[in-house]
Amino acid sequence: MAIDKLPPGYRPGPSVGNNPYAAKNDTVQADNRPQAVPGRDEVTLTPEAKQLSRMQQSLAASDGTDNSARLEALKKAINEGSYQVDAERLAGNIINLEQDIESLY
Repeated sequence: MAIDKLPPGYRPGPSVGNNPYAAKNDTVQADNRPQAVPGRDEVTLTPEAKQLSRMQQSLAASDGTDNSARLEALKKAINEGSYQVDAERLAGNIINLEQDIESLY
């Protein structure tokens, strides 16, 4: 018996949900969404994914500034104990970060 042969009298019922093997004569899915156009895929990005894509494009387009001299100076100041933390600037940056995170939700 071949796999593609169905038993005599078999009749497929209506499709349920997102069944990719729905009967060919079904025109609307159970959740009333129209069926996809054959040969055409669609992708929808979330706002967060769009923002991430913009950030990646921005980084890729950056001039690649070399911060190695600044980093070495900071390391030296920290190791010598002469680095001073600007508490108000740090607090402001933390607040800005929190606001950015909240805007994602």
